[in-house]
Amino acid sequence: MAFDLNWPPLHSILDLGLLSTALIATATYAIARSIYLLNFHPLSRFPGPKIAAVSNVWYAYHWLSGRWPWAVEACLKSYGDIVRIAPNELVFASPKAFTDIYTSHDKGLETFHKTDIHDFARDRDGGLIWEQDPVKHRKVAKQMAPAFSAKATRSKDPTLHKYVNLFVEKMKEVGEKAGGVSLPTWIQWLAMDIAADMAYHHEVNCMGNEKDSAYLGVTLSFNKFVTMTQVLRRFPALSFLRFVVFPVSLMGKLMELRKTSLAELHRRITLQGATEHLDYFGQLVPADGYVPDTDNPKEILHLSKIATQLMFAGYLPPSDWYYGAFFHLLHNREYLDILTQEIRESFASYDEITPNAAASLPYLNACLKESLRLFNTSAVINGMPVYSPGAVVHGHYIPKGTTCQFSSFSVSRSSRYFCDAHQYRPQRWLAAEHGLFEARFANDDLDAFSPFSQGPRICVGKEIAWWQARLVMAKILWTFNVQVAPGQIVNLETDLKAWGYWVKPELRVRFLTAQ
Repeated sequence: MAFDLNWPPLHSILDLGLLSTALIATATYAIARSIYLLNFHPLSRFPGPKIAAVSNVWYAYHWLSGRWPWAVEACLKSYGDIVRIAPNELVFASPKAFTDIYTSHDKGLETFHKTDIHDFARDRDGGLIWEQDPVKHRKVAKQMAPAFSAKATRSKDPTLHKYVNLFVEKMKEVGEKAGGVSLPTWIQWLAMDIAADMAYHHEVNCMGNEKDSAYLGVTLSFNKFVTMTQVLRRFPALSFLRFVVFPVSLMGKLMELRKTSLAELHRRITLQGATEHLDYFGQLVPADGYVPDTDNPKEILHLSKIATQLMFAGYLPPSDWYYGAFFHLLHNREYLDILTQEIRESFASYDEITPNAAASLPYLNACLKESLRLFNTSAVINGMPVYSPGAVVHGHYIPKGTTCQFSSFSVSRSSRYFCDAHQYRPQRWLAAEHGLFEARFANDDLDAFSPFSQGPRICVGKEIAWWQARLVMAKILWTFNVQVAPGQIVNLETDLKAWGYWVKPELRVRFLTAQ
């Protein structure tokens, strides 16, 4: 009897059998899981893209594309005010849902807990803004609250004037050239200079040096890395891929920055009551209060996180706000001319302009509100995700553990709440008796958009943000005739990107001295 020597070995047959079994088992599990998620999961009653219901692929794709806010907006238009955007996640788009989620609290503690979206270090210390534990957050927020009182805000006037005046002087030097200057770059420098000094007395001097500070440079470079880290938490086996977008060349700079930041922190701690002006950090190390243990790494890490977050919060939202305001005013010349006229008629001289005086200008306030509506700050583009405790949101019971987020981007651009929703129309924010108010905006639901959030996590810096924004716009527009440098076409709907924070398209602007 002859044997066919070309037969496959027995172990090969067994290997093929095991592989086939594994593939069949995997396919069976995937099908069964999909059936469960689509038909029997507690969120299966909510509409949304089918692929989003069975996997995080939809979520990952749109975040990594930089078009997350627009993708969510399109879903809400297609499916309604509550949409399932991941197997265990819902997005909401109604003012009632916003109130139900973010103002819900028990004894002053939020009941919808913050997710780990900002927990990059995994060291159980979220500082202030990133802190997930409601008890820890309230403790630090309460400690910091006096730094944002009306009295503390007014005490920072000299600091604000110092940097806004420097911006004005710099624009007199470089702003008139035919090609203009980079609006996003100079606005970032202005915001960062103010933020670092007001947070913990650190002069980074971006405008003076006409370049990014070390902190700003690293922050801007890590934008995509932050988003990749956030997305890959949903795909643990692929977590190593976040280093694909990690700027390896910046590793040395990052280590140096950490060393410099710690040195700055120690310097600020030793100053205590010897600072030239009040800063936010003074609430953590008051002149007559507790002295931190500088030899305790855990305590220093905690203070360092808070200082960094205070600086970041004082830099990023204002830089978004100012960019959005100038962008929309420059592309709506009629409104820019009205605002410029109001400012110049209200102040006989540059030195008369103060935050308090600027607060009384109705058209300035209207323009700033409209800018916030159409250009949400980076703080809200991620949807501010929280975990449901098992509660009713907009009439629907949301199971415990469900991730909930709110699309401020969609609501602020919705024709259900705003007439000419996609158009820049400052007059919608004016009082009905104002001469420039238009009756077609009388039915706008102005409370539908809350740019500073609500409830226990409301932005504690809201008032100082307004204090600062009014002064910036008033002093600049009193001094300059501002115009877009010729030959540019910029469309925010296509050119703006959203990862960890907005990547603003380049816009070159001329600042022509008017006075």
